[in-house]
Amino acid sequence: MNELKGINMVWLSETDLTNLNAGEGESNYIDVKKYKKNGIEYPYVSGQAMRFYLRESIRRNLNENEYMCIPDDKGETCGDISKCINCDLFGFMTTVKGKGAITRVSPVKVSPAIGLFSFDENSNVDFLTRRHRVTEGTKMEGDIVNVEMGTNIYKDGISIDLLRVGAEEKIDDEKRTADIEDKINADEKISRVKKIIEGIGFISDYSKQARLLTDFTPDLIAISFQNTYSHRLQKLFELNEEGELNKERFKEILEEVSKYSDKLFFGMISGLLKDEDENWVRALLKEKEIGIKTPKEAIDDAVANLSTE
Repeated sequence: MNELKGINMVWLSETDLTNLNAGEGESNYIDVKKYKKNGIEYPYVSGQAMRFYLRESIRRNLNENEYMCIPDDKGETCGDISKCINCDLFGFMTTVKGKGAITRVSPVKVSPAIGLFSFDENSNVDFLTRRHRVTEGTKMEGDIVNVEMGTNIYKDGISIDLLRVGAEEKIDDEKRTADIEDKINADEKISRVKKIIEGIGFISDYSKQARLLTDFTPDLIAISFQNTYSHRLQKLFELNEEGELNKERFKEILEEVSKYSDKLFFGMISGLLKDEDENWVRALLKEKEIGIKTPKEAIDDAVANLSTE
């Protein structure tokens, strides 16, 4: 891992009918967050929400001797990156009396999850009833709430700045230089990076799943171990409204990223891409001697290939 500067992951996930991240809406209307492209609305899940889902996925799988603090009533965390996985990986801003604020930039960058198909063509409005008991009686009353839901294929990704995991920037005021100073040992650093990668395969704490259960883990995933820090891999997957893969872009981005990536891992389940596209991807990766497995196997292989060497 000494030669690696960054790890990038980008994936597609197909959802069932669901609402993963509500917009502002009104008291009796729960909408879906949307963005516009060429005047057409598409659903998305905010980067803030995706960070929360990833953080909770990591928290669920901690060992007894591992620690992730919880923000206090002011939203501030402990700020101790040597012992706290949360503060190390996801950053923080905490106030110090008489000194102002101490800020740590997260070494884990998370993109919003963007829906690739238009919302109007893949959505529905359903209603649920919120029932409550009338004061001093057994009579029940109910409020009807309308909920926007949709099916879609979402694209999402993360980038890990490996040099800054478990490390702080140390500034030499005299020389006007900055160095990275490790606060944890190499084994602990690898352990934390593994938790990030594994966490993607177990994301489950997204909103409104008590009534709208769906799976949001990767169905098609690419992971790159890079000796240059770059986000280029995030543009690998592009689908048009017919669900067809942009093959030229896939090939071009793969060629670029391969030049500064020590290892590439791919995982895919059948049925996500059109048959022609799936066959083309498998043939191209075979030609380049890149193995393609299931998403879970690709994640497991990436974790197994992390070492201090």
